[in-house]
Amino acid sequence: MSLAAYTASTILPSMCRPVVAATKFIGVGSLGLLTGVSFGASFASIKSLLTLPSAPAAHRSFTHLTTTLSTLTTPLTYLTTISFITAYLFSPSYKRHPYLLITAVLPVLSSGYASIVLSPKTQRMEKLIEENGEKGVNGEELRDGMVEWERAYWGVVAGRGVGFLLAVVGIWGDGA
Repeated sequence: MSLAAYTASTILPSMCRPVVAATKFIGVGSLGLLTGVSFGASFASIKSLLTLPSAPAAHRSFTHLTTTLSTLTTPLTYLTTISFITAYLFSPSYKRHPYLLITAVLPVLSSGYASIVLSPKTQRMEKLIEENGEKGVNGEELRDGMVEWERAYWGVVAGRGVGFLLAVVGIWGDGA
């Protein structure tokens, strides 16, 4: 075979195949972690916070939960999105499935939903604390705010869960 036969069109696809497979697996893994963390926060954490004996302790724990949740989910969202977009860009044209773009966008949309819908709910609880002081917090209002936040967070979990399901089915269908 002559040197001219070794062009970018023959070399790059064979070099890209491992990159595409690796980025798909990284994307599915990080999206699975993201979905699991979100599910755990929505399913178990709020319920356990509601059993705390005092409203100030519940508020401090809730604030810690939301801060930690944001710290964990933001890098996983970026990693998922970058992985699937990279897999889409490096895939040969006949393997550029739209599921790669959809699974890249769903975590970002879920995070956007979280910031648009959940931020006002969190700010409302913070305002409650500022108005009443930490010792004078009405436990019922705080509980109602946490339950409302939990219900709204199920939308985030659903978006990420659908993305994870789509990614698993897509990577299985690809055979990668």
